[in-house]
Amino acid sequence: MSWLQGIARAGSIWLALGGAGCEDQHVVVGVLGQGGAGAPERPRFEAPTAVTEINSSEREEDPTLTDDLLEIYFMSDRDGNRDIWTSRRAGVGSPWDAPHVVENINLAESIEDTPCVSGDGLRIWFYSRREPQGTWLAERASRDDPWGAPVHVDALAVEGATVMGAHVDPPGLHVVAGVTPADAETYLAIASRERPEDDWSALVPLAGLDGPGDEGGPFLFDDGKQILFRASRAGGGDLFWARRASAEAAFEEATPLEEPVNLPGERETDPHLSPDGSVLFFASTRTRVADIYEAHRVAP
Repeated sequence: MSWLQGIARAGSIWLALGGAGCEDQHVVVGVLGQGGAGAPERPRFEAPTAVTEINSSEREEDPTLTDDLLEIYFMSDRDGNRDIWTSRRAGVGSPWDAPHVVENINLAESIEDTPCVSGDGLRIWFYSRREPQGTWLAERASRDDPWGAPVHVDALAVEGATVMGAHVDPPGLHVVAGVTPADAETYLAIASRERPEDDWSALVPLAGLDGPGDEGGPFLFDDGKQILFRASRAGGGDLFWARRASAEAAFEEATPLEEPVNLPGERETDPHLSPDGSVLFFASTRTRVADIYEAHRVAP
C-alpha cells in the first residue's frame, strides 16, 4: 500500500489547493488528527536527484510545472542571458525533451526570470527587466498554441522596489512575491482581489516571515495556510516551511527543511510542490552552479 493510499484509508488526508507552480493544483499538505483536529507537520523528503535532461553547465533555477507534471518552465542563462526555457515529456517518469527558449516571452535586450505557470498551462507570470520592469503575464488558448504578447501587471508594482517571483493561488485571488526595496533585504508580500477579473490590491508584507536575511521564491498552498520559501538566515540560503491557523493569521516561526534537501554551505531555492504533494522540485548549487532537482516526499 502506498503512503497516499494509507492516508486515504485512515480518512485523514488533508487536501488543499496550491500554486509557484501556481493555479489549479490539489496538494496533499499534511495529515490531521481524528475529526480534523491537529495541524500539518513539516514535510520531509528523500535524497534529491538532478533533472539531468534540462540542466546544463550553466545556471538553471525557478522550476514551475503544469498540474500533470508534463511541462516545465525554468530560468537558464546557458545562452549568456537570463531567459525562460521549457521542456515537455511523454509521461511522469519519462525523460524530458531537449529544452528550448520560450517564444514570444524572452527579449534579447532584456532579462526574463522567475516564471510561474498555471496548472492548466494557459497562463504564465514572469519577471522581466524590460520597461516597465516587474511582473508580466502571457496567455494562450491551448497548450499547443504559442504564448500571446505579454502584458505588464501594473498592480503588482511597488514604488522604489523590485518585485520578482510572483506566485498566484489556485482561484487566482492571492499572489505572493518577493519585494526588494532599494538598499534593503527582500521580503515576502501578498496581494488579493475579489474576483480573477479584478485588479490586485496593493502588495503588503506577509506577516510572520520577515526574519534576519532575505526571503524569496514563495510557494503558498493549503488555502494560504502553508508556505515554502527560500531564506538566507543560515548562510547562502535554505528552503523553509511555515504554517498558520488561517489565511488571515500571521505565520508561525518558519523552520528549514531537513537534509538532504538543504545542504550546509549550499544554496537551495525556488520550491515547487507537485499537485499531490509527493514531489518537490527546487534549485540547488550542490554541483558548482545552480541546477534543478526533484525529491520525493517521505511518508508522514
